This record gives sequence, structure tokens and C-alpha cells, in this order.
Amino acid sequence: MRTFVFVTLLALCGVAHAGPGDWVGSAACGGCHPAELAAWQATPHATTRTRFAEKPQARCLACHGTGEAPAGPSAVEVGCEACHGAGAAYATDDLMRNRFAAQVLGLADLSTPKARAALCMTCHARMTRSKAFDPTAPVHPVKK
Repeated sequence: MRTFVFVTLLALCGVAHAGPGDWVGSAACGGCHPAELAAWQATPHATTRTRFAEKPQARCLACHGTGEAPAGPSAVEVGCEACHGAGAAYATDDLMRNRFAAQVLGLADLSTPKARAALCMTCHARMTRSKAFDPTAPVHPVKK
């Protein structure tokens, strides 16, 4: 009951916003989601750092980084939290099992193709150097 009241109050206050220390990193996500982490590690998102000879400018980290970019330190990768939201508030197992609570605490709702495409297009709307971008393609397909 106490959890329900807490989550309800959070919902009334609005969605959580990430701040310093709210980023747990892709390795932490992989503790519970190992198949997704392994699939992500084979994507260009995971290997973003190889495209830069040195750390990119802060303005580049909005799309090519995960963390406190562009204002502070960030990982030069498009990690789990770049799309799913900073995980410190929702990453515990009991919260991840409650979709509503996790979303109130910052987990992005990417349950529909339209939502995924809208999120992807925040970075991929600009011309990319590789190939044409398909917003409907899975980012980290997991073979089941």
C-alpha cells in the first residue's frame, strides 16, 4: 500500500528528470538483461567511441553519448539509458516489474513503433554518414 501511495504521488508530480548520479551505465542494465546487453554490444550504438579519435565536443555528446551530456561527463556510447532513460530511480528489480512505477521514475515508454521512431528521430533526423536510417528496425534484436 505504501508503495502504491508513493508511486501515485510521483505520477501526480510528473515524470522524473535525470540529474548527476542518476546514470547507472549499460553494464548495470545487463545484470538483469544480459541478452539485450549482448545484442546491443554488437550494434553501432555500442561502438560509438571508435568513431572519434579523441573525446567528442560536448555538443556531439547529446547524440553520441550517454550520461550527463552535454553539460557534464558522459560515456561516449549510445548506451541503454540514452534511449530508456537514466536508470538509478527505476532499475531495482521490484520497480522494473512494475511498468507504471518504472515509467513514472524515468523509464521511457518505447512500447509502440511510433514511440520508438519518435525517440530515434531526435538524433537520426540529421543526415548520417552510413546508410539510410530505418526507424522501424530493432535497435538490439534478441534471438529467443
